[in-house]
Amino acid sequence: MNSTVFSAVAVSIGYILLGWDFTTVLEANAHMEKEFDLQNGHSIQGIIVAVSVFGAVVVTIFSGSLLDWLGRRAVLIYSSLLLFSGGVLMLWSPNIYTLLLARLIVGSGSGLVFTCVPIYISETSSPDMRGSLGTMPQFMFIVGIIFSYCMVFWMTLVSSYNWRVMVGSIFAPSIVYFALLVFYLPESPRWLVSDGKISEARISLQWLRGKDDVSGEISLIVDGINIIPGMGIGGNASSNPQGQSFVRTSTSQLSRYSSLYWHLSDPLVDLLGSIHENMSDTGGVRNNFFPAFHSFNFVERERMDEYREEDDSVQQNREAYPGDEGNNGDGLQASLLSQGASAEGYDTNAPFTSEGSSSYLRRHGTTGLVQEFAASLQDHDIEEEEEIHEAALFSHQPAHHDVEGTRIHPSRQQIVRLSETADIKPKWRVLLQPGVRHALCHGMLIQALQESAGINGLLRYSPQILEQVGVVSLFSDIGLGSHSTAILISALNALLMLPCITASMILMDICGRRALLLFTTPILMLSLSAIPLSSIMNMGSVAQAILFQVALTICFCSYVVGLGPIPNILCSEMFPTRARATCASFCSLSFWFGRLLSIYCFPVMLSTIGLTGACGVYAFMCSIILLFIYLRVPETKGLPLELIAEIFKFSKQEY
Repeated sequence: MNSTVFSAVAVSIGYILLGWDFTTVLEANAHMEKEFDLQNGHSIQGIIVAVSVFGAVVVTIFSGSLLDWLGRRAVLIYSSLLLFSGGVLMLWSPNIYTLLLARLIVGSGSGLVFTCVPIYISETSSPDMRGSLGTMPQFMFIVGIIFSYCMVFWMTLVSSYNWRVMVGSIFAPSIVYFALLVFYLPESPRWLVSDGKISEARISLQWLRGKDDVSGEISLIVDGINIIPGMGIGGNASSNPQGQSFVRTSTSQLSRYSSLYWHLSDPLVDLLGSIHENMSDTGGVRNNFFPAFHSFNFVERERMDEYREEDDSVQQNREAYPGDEGNNGDGLQASLLSQGASAEGYDTNAPFTSEGSSSYLRRHGTTGLVQEFAASLQDHDIEEEEEIHEAALFSHQPAHHDVEGTRIHPSRQQIVRLSETADIKPKWRVLLQPGVRHALCHGMLIQALQESAGINGLLRYSPQILEQVGVVSLFSDIGLGSHSTAILISALNALLMLPCITASMILMDICGRRALLLFTTPILMLSLSAIPLSSIMNMGSVAQAILFQVALTICFCSYVVGLGPIPNILCSEMFPTRARATCASFCSLSFWFGRLLSIYCFPVMLSTIGLTGACGVYAFMCSIILLFIYLRVPETKGLPLELIAEIFKFSKQEY
């Protein structure tokens, strides 16, 4: 999995640029006002900060379509170019209008990075690593903040410095980001499959997993493309009645709820909780809730049985297709053909054994899907091979029907190429599907609630707050100015967050997303409540400054463990492949609108109700967030993306 980790680190470098820009622009505002002779300083400061968020909002509206059309890798490359060009413009910026244009461009690049990076990591990571790697962007964001604070601290020690260098230096790491994306980053296998590029998806997945045999995971991804009801390949309706039976069987084992809890809570919370409890009781993922998805954790011990199964199916198809041994479809095509031939005769009540992930489609009765996809796959691979293979394949079509033992399937009379089905992919109308709509409401709410906690405002204005409260007086003996001391303390606060995020990366796939949220959100709420207490309680200035600093540090550290990274992880996991980019863009819109509101409201609250009142409001919002997490946020650790999307299709009425 070294390649998977490298890819996650490479794409997360974009968050270093976001963290860099997050802190430098406010520091440069005072110097901008002097140079451009701006009269209304507070309004201009708000505009300069808000215009980048406006750019992010605008580009996020179209980011879903761009991700589906161009792919994840291409959009990330364009985002690096936007960040580079915006940095160069800020480095030049002869007037305020050029500066505002540069901020708009940087905001557009930030919006693409914020939406695309979590999607890419979730689609390329294995289920047992997805949480840890999904925390990497938050880690890189704090790294960017630390680098920017170090640069700002150094520049405050200089008698006169150029603010353009402070904000425009983002162009340098953008070059490194661009080079990594272009030369080392593969495309997302799930997007390639949805676009009909099976061979490219196989190559990408082989590089990411570090092994040649990835046919089982490809089969799962292919079936996941049809996870939306009525949105099968070629527009044919598809369903998964056995998946429904799995869910209903598992819900029969859930505990009884009180009437109030049942009406307020989301049943998926208890459903997924019971699944994970059963997984832990049996010592692994082999459970009686979703046995068909057991094989998709891709552990090495399953590969021996998979090879044995693959060899049998490949041998059968070689007998039916003696001239097709050089075809590019190899193991996947043979697996799909054999699955289509035997799916109708499979006994769904037979016990599940560790036969390898390639047996998934055979075990789920998706005969029509397998036949149609196998036909499309043959056509797709034929285009890439020599004409002799094409002639050999078509000359043995009757043998294929003999193997199936059935008459020609209706879908075979009008073969739909997989590359053509990519153009039929649903866009906005997928949001009307019940499961997608259910997951989308969860995603947008948790992103909006994340911003309502107010931590980003405290983090952004941390140097000014530290000066106002008097924490800098604790370090008066070091011989620095108050502003330089505030920058240094802010950098130390950010540095303390790194071990906390590292712990979060380790625990994300062990304890789970929901458990970390339920553990860290009360700590966040209490630390925010302690900040007003430090001002209300009658104590000395030194004790008050120490209490405030400790409470602020705990507040930041608890945030980066739970509420900071987890909303992005959840929003990249809950949606099916066809709808993931569109839904993630809506969740990002919710985040950016919350950020825009926070940028406007936080300075207003500081000037009206003060820091004490603002932290009291944020502590109250954290209590609402905690209630929402307890009632509505399910656990998704260790589950394949396709299974998570399937579970969200079921509403409360079906329980």
